[in-house]
Amino acid sequence: MSNVAAYIRVSTDEQADKGNSLNEQQERLKAYCVAMGWSEPTFYIDDGYSAKDLRRPAIKKLLDDVTEGKLQIVLTSKLDRLCRNLLDLLQTVKLLTQYNCSYVSASESFDTSTAVGRMTLQLLGTFAEFERERTSERVKDNMISLAKNTDRAIVGPCYGYDVIDKKYVINEEEAKNVRYMFELAEQGDGYRMIAKKLNDRGITTKRNKMFDQINVKRLITNQALTGTMIYNKRSTKDSKTTFRDESEWIVKEGNHSPIIPIEQFEKVQEILRSRSRARKHADNETYLLTGLAKCGHCERNMKGSTARVKRKYNDYTYYRYICGSYQLGYGCKHHAVHREDLETLIIEQIRELVAASTKELNINISPRASAIDEIKDLKSQLSKVGNKMQKQIEAFENDLISAEDLKAARMRVEADRDSLNKRISQLLSKKYEAETVQKNAALMLPDILGADRLKAKQAIRQIIEQVTITNGEQIEIVWK
Repeated sequence: MSNVAAYIRVSTDEQADKGNSLNEQQERLKAYCVAMGWSEPTFYIDDGYSAKDLRRPAIKKLLDDVTEGKLQIVLTSKLDRLCRNLLDLLQTVKLLTQYNCSYVSASESFDTSTAVGRMTLQLLGTFAEFERERTSERVKDNMISLAKNTDRAIVGPCYGYDVIDKKYVINEEEAKNVRYMFELAEQGDGYRMIAKKLNDRGITTKRNKMFDQINVKRLITNQALTGTMIYNKRSTKDSKTTFRDESEWIVKEGNHSPIIPIEQFEKVQEILRSRSRARKHADNETYLLTGLAKCGHCERNMKGSTARVKRKYNDYTYYRYICGSYQLGYGCKHHAVHREDLETLIIEQIRELVAASTKELNINISPRASAIDEIKDLKSQLSKVGNKMQKQIEAFENDLISAEDLKAARMRVEADRDSLNKRISQLLSKKYEAETVQKNAALMLPDILGADRLKAKQAIRQIIEQVTITNGEQIEIVWK
């Protein structure tokens, strides 16, 4: 076996008395490689470093070489030479496995290239998960105790505050911008307009990002601005965040200096709630191209938006498709198109497709849905073929099959793999016949032209994959 790395480490002079000196480790690992029929290893030596973490020069160099594909085996005399921390050990072995490199401990007969070694690793992982959960519980209990009994800053500061000496302190420059946001809200501006005005002034978030309606809403509704600290409000598990029952919240008024008086804060919340109640969103079915229309500049979805404007003598209602980037306050070169203009144009394109002769058909078509499903199935078969080959290799290593049997199995697997890859390539290059798209459009046209807009929307989705709008005039349709 070539490309063997032998890692040796000592942390103190006392370890030399325990048989762990660098020379003894080196001789032991050389002998182990000879016994296994491996080539002489390359040594990575950390002299005088503890294994409490991975901040060691030689181990960093070793892991870099692993990621560059230079090593096939990492060998140590004992597990604790590599890591003393179980989580570090699991993460290191996971990295080695990711780059097809095995880990072997000479003393404990720990080898991740074998079934027993992998089982041992899984058992270690179970204990590590248990330890992680216990640590998480201890941290949570400590944080709740701090929240109840101190005025320490136990979470990161929101915009308007910094943390100094473990306490929330007003950042006067940011606080000035927070007060400006509340002034705009009192004047009737919504979250998107507030974000736009902040961005126009060059004001950025704590992370030097542009404001959008999401982070503006999150800030303006944050009670921390009134000096109130709320902890244990949310719970996160498996990357999903949910709100806890209010009885579990820890609420401390007067925890730190306020930026916004409570009276002004509550007044603005009521203004924003009344705006939300007054805004009547159009149902999705009134917009035929919801989910299909995309902005040609930023590639975000164009969303249906209804705006009602009161005039002195008449009220006006505007139906438009608006760029999602513009709605978030990021701005876009061309942000909106009238619903009637766009939908009329698309329906006219469908009419022309149905009426065109076969020779005139020249349309952009997406791969078939059935082809996509078949490609997914073929890729699954490819994965199974790889697993079959791995089982044959393991059988050979355990003297269950001969070298000739292994060679024959490899030839069969390679033939299957070539056949599957060839079929995938064919499907990726194959498109729907234009005539088929035309026939489907003809079948859907009566519903598209009918009075039921929900049916029309569903029919359009049967024949159109995407509609890209650029400058409000250039329309590109991708057909199914």
